[in-house]
Amino acid sequence: MVDNDAKPLDAGTGRLCASFDIATAGWLSVGAPHHRHGFVELSALPPFDERLRGDRGATRRHRLEMTRGEHAFLVVEIDGAPPALVADVADVSRHRWTGAGIEVSVEAVPDAPVIQQAWQIRGDSRTVRLRLRGRIDRPALAEITELAPPAPTGAGTASSAHGAIARLDAPALPGWATVEIAGATVTWQVAEDGLSGRLTWPANTGVLRFRLGVSLGPLAEDGDPPRPDPGPTSGDRLVERALAYIRGCTALRVAAAERVMLTDHRVLPLSWTRDAYWQALGLLATDGPGDRDRVADHLRWLWLRCERPDGRWARSHHADGRRKDLAFQADQQLYPFIELADYWRLIDMLPGGVDWSSQVTDAWAATLEEVDPTTGLIASAENAADDPVVAPYIAASQILLWYAASRVAEMGMATGLDIDVPALRSTADAVRTAFATYLAPGDGSWPYAVDGAGGRVTYHDANDLPLALAPLWGFCDAADPGWNASMAFAFSPANPGWTEGTLAGLGSAHTPGSWTLGDVQAWVRARTVGDAAAAQSALRRLELVAFTDGMLPEAYDPDDGERIRHWFAWPGAALAALRILDRDGRLESRLSVRPVG
Repeated sequence: MVDNDAKPLDAGTGRLCASFDIATAGWLSVGAPHHRHGFVELSALPPFDERLRGDRGATRRHRLEMTRGEHAFLVVEIDGAPPALVADVADVSRHRWTGAGIEVSVEAVPDAPVIQQAWQIRGDSRTVRLRLRGRIDRPALAEITELAPPAPTGAGTASSAHGAIARLDAPALPGWATVEIAGATVTWQVAEDGLSGRLTWPANTGVLRFRLGVSLGPLAEDGDPPRPDPGPTSGDRLVERALAYIRGCTALRVAAAERVMLTDHRVLPLSWTRDAYWQALGLLATDGPGDRDRVADHLRWLWLRCERPDGRWARSHHADGRRKDLAFQADQQLYPFIELADYWRLIDMLPGGVDWSSQVTDAWAATLEEVDPTTGLIASAENAADDPVVAPYIAASQILLWYAASRVAEMGMATGLDIDVPALRSTADAVRTAFATYLAPGDGSWPYAVDGAGGRVTYHDANDLPLALAPLWGFCDAADPGWNASMAFAFSPANPGWTEGTLAGLGSAHTPGSWTLGDVQAWVRARTVGDAAAAQSALRRLELVAFTDGMLPEAYDPDDGERIRHWFAWPGAALAALRILDRDGRLESRLSVRPVG
């Protein structure tokens, strides 16, 4: 395995989120939702070269630079250099470092507007300095498949200091950040690239204790009291890391009763409804303190704040609800319905503050506009990997349409919503018939996609979870020959999405390598057919390729194990949701379609 495990450690309060260098505890970034630019962060990361938009290599190099300790905006130097520290990653929900006479910890209190870092340094008269630099701006949002690069903000950042508080200002955004020192006396001076602060060693003591508090604003409005800690853990570090990351760094408050769910807080702090669905399901599955509220807040953000003039969710949205990438993806349109149905199935009620009858009716009407009247299949401009489709009618999208129609019909019947339940049931029946007509097994397996005129695409992608989940959802049973042949094909060299190598696995044309979502599909398949050994093998693979902090990468090299993309909430969230439900014996009962009427 290649050791590219210098992944930063992440912490967040649900209002702002931060990343820290694993070797020095330096602050790499602090980010938060912004009312005008969606998301802004304080960092010293070199700007992305706008001339290289669409260059996949440049995009990945920029993402890797996010992990480098030399780009920290705030560093504590001891005796002339950043300290050499060892991070304790055993507890995935809290971060601590130790070194020669040094102890460091991060405090991220739920819903607090500040993240704190506490330092304890032993030894007589050691020299302690703070180095503060960087800028406040919207992240580059550089994508592998570029559609609508955001225009540069033109924001500049100025620094100043007053007593124990250093301040950075970017008035053009607007935005500001403060660094406050408590427990020690600091003297700030202007440095070449920012500010330098010297801490005065307390008299008659060999221990210096101080606390750095970093805030970023303007943040979401106040109004909710701090929520308690999540409570008991499962003992599964991948599950617990995924949940901690969602609660702290991606489920971020944008208003008193609204939360966005970002795909991650550094690479692409944008919202994909697909990624958000799995994060919400993870929270609903574990149902810890405050988790129901987080999902309810997200549903209000999703259905009320998201910009949808035509009733459609776009490929991605900014945290303030504005559309980012406008391409239509069928699954992005369908997952919000299922998230709402999942919430109702757990809580037996719907979030307040929304006229659900009109919202569901209007959004469903927009969905049906994408269903071809001739074939009865829903079309998609892009697949779940954000790549343009070769054929518009993707098999996984048809399963998802059937599932969404069935789940909303069940919810509508039980809640008495003023929605057309018979029409929803008719849509579910029609798409199942269309699937059997146009996506019937050819060489034994379902095609990946069809064009409706006889053209068939032979492929399967790690991003297409609905196909793997078809039996658990109730679209077919585990003995269905088409599903079994499709899964056998997916995990074979015959699939163009398969990656050969020592760690051969299901991947995606979007990014070469074996994908952790492919490993999640391997677990789903094994769990569905009752192959306990294969299920354990998939889990061991995920443990092997996870970063030290327990976060799953997007993909990894099948021969040397080099990991690709250090921040990506979706794989860990999907694994957490499915594992929790399975552990508690609720996998089928919580996911499967139930008879209506």
